[in-house]
Amino acid sequence: MRKALCLLLVVGLAATPALAQQPIQDSAKRQAAGAVRDNAGQGTEGSSRARLVSGAVLGLAGGAAIILGTTALRTSKTESGNTPRGAYDSCIALKTNPVYRANDCDGLKGPNTPVVIGGLAAAAAGVTLMILGSSASSVEFGAGGVALRHRVKF
Repeated sequence: MRKALCLLLVVGLAATPALAQQPIQDSAKRQAAGAVRDNAGQGTEGSSRARLVSGAVLGLAGGAAIILGTTALRTSKTESGNTPRGAYDSCIALKTNPVYRANDCDGLKGPNTPVVIGGLAAAAAGVTLMILGSSASSVEFGAGGVALRHRVKF
């Protein structure tokens, strides 16, 4: 099922440029005209507000994914804390014995690593969008690294 969905996604994304209604040159010209308009001071407020709001939503969704990955969506494929390997499987096996039937083995599950990493990436992208959308902040990329500047007015 997963392979079929991936294949369908690849075919869909590959066919999208072929099914496009307008040429790429027209799109590039409109984008360049929009950049000139933004540099002239028109339309920047709407785009920065959209970045700020969408960044906040993306950051919240990423935070929710991190929380879910470490709580509700825990998996038996990873260990939590100092739990030895195979402790969850041993606990489940012991449940066949009536003495150990009431054991709660969920505490031995570890965080769902792909969900946590995906949430972290989404939260980082959301914070970046919020910084770019804020009128008092700037982000500069250089050879030495990344500079984040934020102005505070009193």
